[in-house]
Amino acid sequence: MTKCVFSIILAMLLAISFSVCGAKYNSFSPEQQKAIYNSISFIKNSSYSSKDRIDTNIVKIQSADDIKSIWNIDNQVDDHSFDSEDWVITIGNTSNHDFAIIVCDSETSKVIGHIPVD
Repeated sequence: MTKCVFSIILAMLLAISFSVCGAKYNSFSPEQQKAIYNSISFIKNSSYSSKDRIDTNIVKIQSADDIKSIWNIDNQVDDHSFDSEDWVITIGNTSNHDFAIIVCDSETSKVIGHIPVD
């Protein structure tokens, strides 16, 4: 009997943890969620000195209306590679330098580049 109760409680806890983890970015469209995950992957594979301190639970998305230039890993990206429909995704706490600004294509959700943080 106790094994059965334990199994039920364990199953309920797992179900709750999966629903909470999956709900992390529910306020965004599925395409934006994919762009967020791509951006987080980009950050984790980058050479950013603060990448381990970036809080990936803090996310803000804007259009790329006012963006003049972006960078890939080492070089400035051609300004024809992005447009005002693309997304500027800010991940992390902007009150310090533990954040990144990533630009993703709004059609493919792929990372186009980043905006260096001063």
